[in-house]
Amino acid sequence: MDGSDTHDKASWSKAMLHTFCDICITAIERGMRPNTHFDKAGWKFVVQSFKDQTGLSLSKSQLKNKWDGIKKDWRVWKKLITETGAGWSTELGTISATDEWWQSKIQVSLLICNSLIFFFVMLYYLFIYHHS
Repeated sequence: MDGSDTHDKASWSKAMLHTFCDICITAIERGMRPNTHFDKAGWKFVVQSFKDQTGLSLSKSQLKNKWDGIKKDWRVWKKLITETGAGWSTELGTISATDEWWQSKIQVSLLICNSLIFFFVMLYYLFIYHHS
């Protein structure tokens, strides 16, 4: 990514994702998400703040696609930790589950990866903590 305004799919680093989540949290705290979506001023804030903090000029469409994608991932995570045999370990910062639960999930999907745990914590903060 060269920082130019483009409508191609953006390649996201962990640092970019963390910055994006922090900006979204700030926008939510400032009341720019009156319901389930950012309002016009909210998206303007998110786009400009992301450019200011990363030097990358992503479009509202690209940032909204990311928002929608992480919201979908959060829903999957939420479903996983509420299933019988699984939960969230605040002590470890990971999913806590029985061996049987893990075996069934490993056979079905490799969706869960320890390197994404911080990501799911941010999603919790974005979509649960600030949704109330």
